[in-house]
Amino acid sequence: MGTAKIKLQNIILKNEYLNEHIPMMYHGKECLYDEKKSALIIKSADFFSYFNSFSLFKWKKYSNADKIELNLVCKGNFKITLFGYYREDKKIKKEIYLSKGYDLKEKTEISLNIPEDVKANSIGFRISGDCMLYSGFWSATVDESLLNDVRISVVTVTFRKEDYIRRNAAILKRELFEAEEPVKENIRLRIIDNDKGRVLSSEEFTSEYVYYTANENVGGSGGYTRGMMESLNDMVFKPTHILLMDDDVIVLTESLIRTYSLLRLVRKEYDGRFISGAMLFYEKMDTQYEDVGYVHDDGSYGPNKRNMHFKKQKDVFENDEDFAYHKNSYAGWWYCCIPVKKMDKNKLPIPLFVRGDDVEFSLANHAEFLSLNGICIWHKGFADKFSANIELYMVHRNSLIIQAISGICREIDFIKRIDNFFWNELRRLSYDNCELLLDSIEDFCKGPAFLYEPKGEEIMKAHAVKSEKMQPVRDIDFDDIYKMSKKPLNQLQFMIYHKTRNGHRLPDFMLKNKTAVISYDWFDDPVKYYLAKEILAVNQSEKTAYLRKRDKKRYKELIQRRDRVIEYYLNNREKIEKAYHEAGKVLKTEDFWKKYLKME
Repeated sequence: MGTAKIKLQNIILKNEYLNEHIPMMYHGKECLYDEKKSALIIKSADFFSYFNSFSLFKWKKYSNADKIELNLVCKGNFKITLFGYYREDKKIKKEIYLSKGYDLKEKTEISLNIPEDVKANSIGFRISGDCMLYSGFWSATVDESLLNDVRISVVTVTFRKEDYIRRNAAILKRELFEAEEPVKENIRLRIIDNDKGRVLSSEEFTSEYVYYTANENVGGSGGYTRGMMESLNDMVFKPTHILLMDDDVIVLTESLIRTYSLLRLVRKEYDGRFISGAMLFYEKMDTQYEDVGYVHDDGSYGPNKRNMHFKKQKDVFENDEDFAYHKNSYAGWWYCCIPVKKMDKNKLPIPLFVRGDDVEFSLANHAEFLSLNGICIWHKGFADKFSANIELYMVHRNSLIIQAISGICREIDFIKRIDNFFWNELRRLSYDNCELLLDSIEDFCKGPAFLYEPKGEEIMKAHAVKSEKMQPVRDIDFDDIYKMSKKPLNQLQFMIYHKTRNGHRLPDFMLKNKTAVISYDWFDDPVKYYLAKEILAVNQSEKTAYLRKRDKKRYKELIQRRDRVIEYYLNNREKIEKAYHEAGKVLKTEDFWKKYLKME
């Protein structure tokens, strides 16, 4: 075998979703994409951006990529400058590798070599002058004997989100499966429809590259497990990797191309790693929420990194640096590519319906991760999707379950976190939310029997009934609700707030005769509702609200229930956790899942 020139990632010059976020592709005010000529008309443009910079350090460390080149198809009289950024003494520094002029009368393909001895972590290029840029890509020369055999089964689970799944399937069909893109022969899309084919159908989707399965409504965990099992049992395509991806996301075909390229070149010592695609906010498309998450010491879940704003080149660079992930890190299943070699038919996910399945799977399998600028999806922000029965019941109940079944996060006190939420919701007059929090502990304490039957939808509906009934509202300054107060409670107010549980222990005449307005979510701002008789909790995105009225009788009943529930948990914890641990030996097996999913 000899060597081969391999395309690693395309230069993105236009995309319908990035029309208002051009800096994610390039920085240049005098640039215009000419649709008729299929070219970017440039006066001056800097391509060190989220999608078009090149992760030199990562490609060199984690893959067999060698002799990196920038390949462009262009025309005109212009100059190209190749440069890179590196960190030294905590400062980001720049180095220039090449600055070369061109006078091209016809459309011409040019290639520029990146020197071997550069310091840069990330590299980019700049074009100045009169240039028409038609296309481009970063490439590497690779010893063909080092190329990996890669076939990716993309599994997406949908439930009554037909518009999303049709859009994403159409994008992949147009830009990948029906395009001049060689990688298409190594990718298949598997749609798992948890709505049992009521609206979607096999006839609408099934093709050489797309498979469709009508499934029971068994939640995300059941849908993804169905996709895993069908992929693992596919003796025709024989995938080497399974990529789990949410349905209600925007994804660029380029993310799949880069995933494939990275896997094809990944070094053997890293080929067991999960590729964790980043989640960017749908509402603010140049902002990253998370690429790899972790379970915090207090039992909360969140990103390893701060929010990255990709209109800033500093953030593009920082996001690209190698990162030492925290203990208890996991890859979210909005975009997570898992090597089949890391899977076991008797170590499948737990039937949790929603939330926690991706956390448990990563931690139980001791996952390590790879992430790369440009491998991502856009997802609606979690705050705008707040649902009390999911966030306060399902998340907390499942945290206790995955800890007990798989023995993960043993050092984390999830009960303490639930209890802190309880007192906080009590002070916010959210008695319904307090009930949901106590339900999460109480239902966990009943043992694992309910997990053996597909009752997730039934349980969700039962707890949705307990949630606050939001109603449409108007004439509210929604923007002001999400602004944090400029000053916190003073020392005396803070003491009264906690000692009296925001007035529950005070006579009514000492309360403020007002209706406070707060956001309907996790975030807390006591100044806004301090000693208020009523609280209006408002969902900004839905333009709905719920009026919480102070109820001292219910307050006392909830505290009494809280004391009973936690006492029972503490007295029986060892026995309960042992029952879950034993159940896990069955719940993760292929035989169990075949019965659960009615595949037999």
